[in-house]
Amino acid sequence: MNSWKRIVLACVSLLALWVAPTGVASAQVKVTAATPASAYQGTIALDVVVSGSGFNNSAKVEYFVSGTTNPGGITVRSVKYTSASELVTTIEVSSTADPANFDIVVTLDSGRKGKGTTLFKVNTKPNPSEPPPPAPTYPAARHWQAFTSNGGTTAATSRLYMFGGAGGAQFNWQDLNDIWVYTNAGSSGAKWTFISPGSTAPGPRHHVAWSCGGGYCVLSNGVPYYDEAWVFSESSASWSQLACNRRAPCPARRFAATMAYDPVAGRHVLFGGTYNWSSLGDTWSFSTSTMKWTNHGSASSVAPRNWAASTFVPPVGHIVLFGGFDDVSRVFGDMYLWDGSVWVPVAQVVDGTLAAVPTLMNHSMVWDPVRNRVIVTGGLKDANDTPSTDTFYVTFSSQGGGWRAAWTKASGIGCQSTAGSSDATIHPQARMAFDIPSGVQVFFGGVENLPDIGAYAYDNTVECY
Repeated sequence: MNSWKRIVLACVSLLALWVAPTGVASAQVKVTAATPASAYQGTIALDVVVSGSGFNNSAKVEYFVSGTTNPGGITVRSVKYTSASELVTTIEVSSTADPANFDIVVTLDSGRKGKGTTLFKVNTKPNPSEPPPPAPTYPAARHWQAFTSNGGTTAATSRLYMFGGAGGAQFNWQDLNDIWVYTNAGSSGAKWTFISPGSTAPGPRHHVAWSCGGGYCVLSNGVPYYDEAWVFSESSASWSQLACNRRAPCPARRFAATMAYDPVAGRHVLFGGTYNWSSLGDTWSFSTSTMKWTNHGSASSVAPRNWAASTFVPPVGHIVLFGGFDDVSRVFGDMYLWDGSVWVPVAQVVDGTLAAVPTLMNHSMVWDPVRNRVIVTGGLKDANDTPSTDTFYVTFSSQGGGWRAAWTKASGIGCQSTAGSSDATIHPQARMAFDIPSGVQVFFGGVENLPDIGAYAYDNTVECY
């Protein structure tokens, strides 16, 4: 993993998971980040993830106006020890709290102490007599966001939904929790529309599992490490959080899992992900009729992985999964289908445009019903984070009671900027969703390391035919 990504991950609270010392009791206490990093005056019961290293279950957390020992109106109601690199603090911000930057101090029973400076900010509560700020008209720059189609087959019903991600300037990355819908792809009326989250919505995060279909978009987990699941209703344009408990279990904490919607079974199927940099190999499915998860366990032939991609393939009649990355830096090029209970290997062949099936992670994978093929594009092709600039087409045929996937490298694709942006370049790690009625691939965002600038996130929209 290259140096610029390590910098970015540190800023969004992940690097502590790599460097957390094994001897926690004698480790130096460091406090490196808080997520979310701000709140308004009058906020109550806000969970703030405090990241760092050297924590243990005796940790106490205090917030002080930067450079002082003044709590400034922030009260810590509880502290939950998650790991040596993560604490979850539930805080209350009084309506008269100081609108200022705050330091965060973690103290252990042993007397060891660590402080992170200016990690949190209290913003002045908006004046209710003032009109609310206008809704944004175009998404901010981002990467690691979720982006997929709702499966609509007409211009009137097709919606491409994008959620969250990480954006902002290097060394000050901010996780996002906004939801946007892209409509009228392939026409002069193509546009982004911001959907107001209302009073209930998921917190800011990236690397979520995300799929849309059957009138709902389902969100699971993400970074920071959330142990929760949410459902977005298309008809009401509103969020609801699922009750995750022993009676109604949900996928455990993770990020970078893959999820896709099976319209035949009416289920969103989730596989893998990673937690504490250990890859996972379990499978879950979510029913849109019962609004409950089913745990299918991890007894399958698919090696644990994260950053895989999956999509429903109608000729096969099942969700197909391809690629991914594991915790020993292997990038995969294998393929499987989910038959409802186990993952079944799919044989793969290539034509003369390819020497071998590619290995990919963090790529986009969609079904093109007009041309009866899967489109695979973007992502990274090795453990050195080398961007993949190719697009591949995969067609399926039955073979001896199983299925065979035939790969070819695409050529002659035309791309143009749209929706008000002027940059027609598809940047590394841009996310792609497919608009069925127009047959258009829609890309947004991405991130790369630029000379003399560092990691830079993009906000351009590109349509490719």
